[in-house]
Amino acid sequence: MSSAHIPGMETFYGNVSTLERFFSYGPDGQLQFEPFNDAYGAVHPDSGPGTGENDVELVLNDGEFFQVRGFYRASDGGNFLNYRDAYRKAMGSGEQGSLAKIVIVAQDGSTNVTAQAADGTTVIMGHNTTWRTISLPRRIRFLNRPATRPGTD
Repeated sequence: MSSAHIPGMETFYGNVSTLERFFSYGPDGQLQFEPFNDAYGAVHPDSGPGTGENDVELVLNDGEFFQVRGFYRASDGGNFLNYRDAYRKAMGSGEQGSLAKIVIVAQDGSTNVTAQAADGTTVIMGHNTTWRTISLPRRIRFLNRPATRPGTD
């Protein structure tokens, strides 16, 4: 899976082995992809943009990373900046040797770490970053399917 570098983001290419029934157009006319399990939403890396209807691009924004959620020793690591590396780690790391789930992890604000001083005031000692996960089907863009319902402007 190759990537094109744009400052602040990284674009990866691949394809999704899925079924047509997971596609629809919402009330707003936008293409929706909602697979009922992780296997149908998995992005398989490719060397560049493809021409098939299930070829996708996957954008990783600045400050985000891929996380593999599977069965392996924590010391092996599970956070990656490159999708191909995350995919390699995910192969065989899921249930019964399947492809483990890969998500995007993004910053979601911060919380203060505080301590109470002798006079009863609260002192901010530092900040902890809070994180949220984004499923790959929510982030991918299908390169060769209409993004909006055909016939709508």
